[in-house]
Amino acid sequence: MSGACEYVPQTNGQLEHGEKLSERNLDMVRLAGVSVVTIVVAWLNLIPIEWLTNSIILLTVIVGGFPIFKESFMALSKGRINMELSMVLAIIASLFLLEFLPAIVITLFALLSEFLEEYIVQKGRKNIAMLYSRAPKKALLLRESTGDANQSGSETTFSSAREIPVEDLKIGDIVIIREGDNVPIDGSIIDGSSTIDQSTITGESLPIEKSVGDFVYAGTTNLSSRLEVRCEKISTQTAYAKIIRLVEESETNKAPIQKLSDKMATRLIQFAIGLSVLTFIVTQNLVTTLSVIVVAGACGLAVGTPIALLASNSKLAKNGVVVKGGIQIENISNAGTIVFDKTGTLAMGKPAVIQVISFSKDIPQNKILEYAAIVEKDVNHPLAKAIVEKAQIEQIKIEEQTAEDFKSGETIPKAIDTARSKENTIKMGRGVSVIYKSRRISAGNIKFIEEQFRNLYKMDDDLIDTKFSYFSSDRLSVKNPVNIDTDASPQLVLKNLNIDDANCEYIDNVTDKENIATVAEASSIVVIALDSEIIGAILLEDNLRDNAIEAITTIKSMGLHTVMLTGDNENIAKKIANEVGIEEFHANLLPEDKVTKIREIVKNQDVKRKKRTVIMVGDGINDAPALAESDVGIAMGKTGTDIVIETADVILMTENLTKIPHLIKTSQGTLFTIRQNFFGTLSVDGLGFILAFIGLLNPLLAAFIHVGSELLFMINSARLLKGN
Repeated sequence: MSGACEYVPQTNGQLEHGEKLSERNLDMVRLAGVSVVTIVVAWLNLIPIEWLTNSIILLTVIVGGFPIFKESFMALSKGRINMELSMVLAIIASLFLLEFLPAIVITLFALLSEFLEEYIVQKGRKNIAMLYSRAPKKALLLRESTGDANQSGSETTFSSAREIPVEDLKIGDIVIIREGDNVPIDGSIIDGSSTIDQSTITGESLPIEKSVGDFVYAGTTNLSSRLEVRCEKISTQTAYAKIIRLVEESETNKAPIQKLSDKMATRLIQFAIGLSVLTFIVTQNLVTTLSVIVVAGACGLAVGTPIALLASNSKLAKNGVVVKGGIQIENISNAGTIVFDKTGTLAMGKPAVIQVISFSKDIPQNKILEYAAIVEKDVNHPLAKAIVEKAQIEQIKIEEQTAEDFKSGETIPKAIDTARSKENTIKMGRGVSVIYKSRRISAGNIKFIEEQFRNLYKMDDDLIDTKFSYFSSDRLSVKNPVNIDTDASPQLVLKNLNIDDANCEYIDNVTDKENIATVAEASSIVVIALDSEIIGAILLEDNLRDNAIEAITTIKSMGLHTVMLTGDNENIAKKIANEVGIEEFHANLLPEDKVTKIREIVKNQDVKRKKRTVIMVGDGINDAPALAESDVGIAMGKTGTDIVIETADVILMTENLTKIPHLIKTSQGTLFTIRQNFFGTLSVDGLGFILAFIGLLNPLLAAFIHVGSELLFMINSARLLKGN
């Protein structure tokens, strides 16, 4: 047991069960013994022999108060003044003045305070202890990888599965997860389907259906059927292991307000000692002097603050929100602006192709889609993945290149089947260009294609304008929308381009002008070019998350300013911002542009709203630089990637946006509670000092005020453990 007011975070995991039980039993015996002596001997005076009574009290105070004496003397030996020192001085002074009843009462209250503090702290760590208890320790190995640690490798089949420690698993190993088992690894299901309880990772209350190809996380629970899962991360790198490590580290990262509380608590003790000296000089009364020392109760600050932060962090962790320390709780509580990335954050980040359009009667839609899939097949971007997925649905097969596909004199890539040509240009967020069978295929937004035409084909402005007369404001234009026959299936055609109707593909199921405008403005446009000609476009659309509007509405009701950043064009950004209710948005941004914009927002925030912070919410991958630039970076989603862990200050292990206003409210509630304790302690101690100084408090009453106030403020912090 640490000292009565000495909060010691646990950074090396949980104590062994037997060790914790033994220490707790010793604390209870010590407390019970002091209680009995206090009531029977000191208060009721059931032992008639005075010297025997005083001897029993003296022995009980020394033995029972040993932890308090030990903590104080150890602190003094290191040049520190801790919270126990005032108690120790009060006990010693009481014994010196032969005030045995106050001495043992102070000891009893100190032990009771210590015991309750430990109980509250353990309550606060309950959710963290649950993380440890759910951490997988064994795995049922079915097949072992014999290849490289970073590859699945070849596999050796065992006659029967065998149980091994999870730390012995390698990447590529295949394990069996039976019904009711905890998932021991992060990996993909290769056989079977089941219902998975992911509440330990994401905080989701409802189980999720998983099948072949889906990802499962260590620490979750397989509820219904047997699964075979391929290991994709070693035990120390799983999302669950990272959560535990972050929660451990969060206890050691003190917030500025916690440092201030510790400093103020120390100052109160120093003030009490100084005031007691002054009291003795003025009054020449040892009892009054003793009362001044006893009444100083700084534990409400010293212990109440870390308990409040611990309660909030553990409660948030239980709900799938991992916060890196108390400093982030304080920063979040002072939020003035919240910046959202669009793709993967406000929107699902899983766009779907809604239309493929050809601008030439000689090139059918499927060929446009094939060209786009050729370009995008190796690109890790939501739009690229949607295009490739659409090609697979349409059963479009992409032929691999061979050396024979290149003209004489052309440079052939060293590994045609896996690598791009050195001439290829890849610009994540704008577009991609590849050489395929001696033709250059480019796919991207208008700016990217225009850049290609200027740099590769040396086109002038007039020719560029002609090529891009198809488009207006990064979207397809509608020809003569006022005169459209609403009974016919209308077409998206090229603005101011006089071509035969047969040269354009039709968009089905669009029969009115309003819907035509909606399709044009609400879609992301990927332009497809073959060499120096634009041959088509692909329209894609992303859907908002179900809870995006609710989350933004709640955030705005809290008086916070909202901003959206996106790489999409102005029209899509405006539509999404209006739909969710965001006041300010910025479009056409590359990842580096987002960083610049975040810096600008932070600077403006400092000018307009002093001491208010800027929170950036992103998917934690492409937005990593922007997350790092904000005051608080929140990475949402269940990626668990290293870049998320390294960059973000808060990790949401769920895709529920309503967790964000919950996080802000929890942080604000925590800081409000800490401030209550702060001013409450100063008020009670200030009044106590005055009453003791003028002789209206005896040592016994001073002890009641001291312990009563500190228990009140500790319980005030502990109430944060309650509720959702």
